[in-house]
Amino acid sequence: MEIRKTALVLGGGGARGAYEIGVWQALRELGIPIHIVTGSSVGAINGALIAQDAFELSVTLWKELETSMVFDIGIKDILANNGLDNRKLKELLNQYIDETAIRKSSVEYGLVTLELPSLTPKFFMKAQIPEGMLVDYILASSALFPAMKSHEINSLKYVDGGYTDNLPVGLALDHGATHVIAVDLDVFAVIRKQRINDADFLRIIECSWDLGNILLFDKSNSRRIMRLGYLDTLKAYQVYDGSFYCFAKGEFDKRYLQGIELAGVIFGLDPELIYKKYIFNMHLKNAVDAHINAAEKELQTNSITLKELIQESILKAKATLNQKTLILIIARSLKESGDTKNIFLTRPVMKLLREEILAANYLIKESLI
Repeated sequence: MEIRKTALVLGGGGARGAYEIGVWQALRELGIPIHIVTGSSVGAINGALIAQDAFELSVTLWKELETSMVFDIGIKDILANNGLDNRKLKELLNQYIDETAIRKSSVEYGLVTLELPSLTPKFFMKAQIPEGMLVDYILASSALFPAMKSHEINSLKYVDGGYTDNLPVGLALDHGATHVIAVDLDVFAVIRKQRINDADFLRIIECSWDLGNILLFDKSNSRRIMRLGYLDTLKAYQVYDGSFYCFAKGEFDKRYLQGIELAGVIFGLDPELIYKKYIFNMHLKNAVDAHINAAEKELQTNSITLKELIQESILKAKATLNQKTLILIIARSLKESGDTKNIFLTRPVMKLLREEILAANYLIKESLI
């Protein structure tokens, strides 16, 4: 009988890495054991923290991390200095990474980097990394050239693992993983899709929201995306419903979920909360009422000219009006006239204003306008 081995595969993404710690938090709470962890770039850093079982330490690190703690100079000086120096990052890793604990850990740990100038992909498990050199190999995996300088080990230069395999599922499979949980931080990088397809049991965790600039480490954003990683993982394991938002299980009719979430996104509801239906609707109504109060004159004026704008050009109407205002005008129109002759029920308009009409229909359905 095959022994189940679960691998956590962590993608690169610089400052977006806080999201992966949120994923780890949820997996811990769900009682899902990690037998193998592989990573690229910041995924290699977080993977090392996971291998040494330093959860509280990793949370502290990400909640306090700022750009000045990682780089010696400002982002604007990258070109002038031929890439950012990694001296501060090395100091940080030496402070937080416990090589002895990682080597003693039962969790298998691996990372990926790219050797220059041969452009040779390099995949290393901890047993293949010389004693005392683990931080150097993590730095090699994290050298986001040309933003950062390449990292040299034994006269060889290495750059970021994202240039060869930003989501090293294959490395985990090659070392016995039977089940894979992969965290994709949605950055421009090489992903070996064939190796991902080789996984028989694969769960990819990714975020519907923008996770922020990969080179700007900001405490506030790190706390936000750590929370999103936590909630997205619980949704991936069907503890909650939703994509952009986190809904208590079974609270919403899934047929209307897309319109519900679009309304929330457009009216700026907080994605860090866990919503029951009445709470979500209360927040949404407050946001709708606030916009009506602030833009009533605009609503009255634009409702008169909207049909003329649409008849002239649907795209022009969409580009001209504030999206919140557009939704409210559509909702009012549909509410007042539900007949099939309503312009918002015609195929061309429904196609180009699909998101706005879905959101408007939800506002009407729940009597929020």
